[in-house]
Amino acid sequence: MHQNLLQECIQRFGTPPRRLRLRDRWRYLQVPRPRWLLADPQEPLHRLLKYQWRLYREGEIVWGCIIQANAQLFFPGEHNCPGELLYSLENARDVEPHQLVEVAYRLQSLKGTKPDNPALAEIAHYLTAELIRVFGLPVPEFLSPGLRCKLSTTLFVRKHLPGGMLARNILPVLVMPRQPHVALPLPERFWPQELIAWWLEGI
Repeated sequence: MHQNLLQECIQRFGTPPRRLRLRDRWRYLQVPRPRWLLADPQEPLHRLLKYQWRLYREGEIVWGCIIQANAQLFFPGEHNCPGELLYSLENARDVEPHQLVEVAYRLQSLKGTKPDNPALAEIAHYLTAELIRVFGLPVPEFLSPGLRCKLSTTLFVRKHLPGGMLARNILPVLVMPRQPHVALPLPERFWPQELIAWWLEGI
C-alpha cells in the first residue's frame, strides 16, 4: 500500500483544524448510536461518539490495522459493530502498512493465552475478552521495535466502508493525537478511487 494514497486521503479530508460542511455533518458523517449502545449507558464506547465531532475536526489521518472485529462486519448487513485498531502517531506519514501488519500478527497471537509478562497479559486479556474497550493503549516496545503503536476500540460504520463491510485489514483512520485517543475509520467519501478498488477486491 503506497504512502501517496494516505497523502491523498489527507488532501481530500483536509488538515486539522477542519471546517465541516453542514450537509456532510448531518447527512453523512454523523455516527448514530446503535440500539445495543443506547441500551447500556455504562458502555465505554459512548466516549467515542461523544468526541466524534472533535475527532473529525482535529483528528490525524494515519494508516490503521484491524486487530479484530465483530464477525458480523465481514458479511453484508445493517448493524454497526465495534472492533480494535492498531496505529502509530509518531511520524505517521512514514509508517508503512506492512509494519502495522507485522505488529498485528504478534498481538493476535496473544489472544487466548495467559503470558507471565504483565504488559502482555493485559493485552491478551483485552483481546480474549472481546468486550473490553481501550483508547490509546500503548503496545509494548518489544512487540513493535522501532515503531511506537497504540490500540483503540472503534465503531465500524457500514455507510463509511466501501461495500458496507470489512474486506481488508488496512485502512485510513482518524485518530485524536491527544487524550482520549478515540479513533474512527476515515469515511469512504474521502478515500481515493485506487484505495476503494483495492478494498473491494477483498470482498
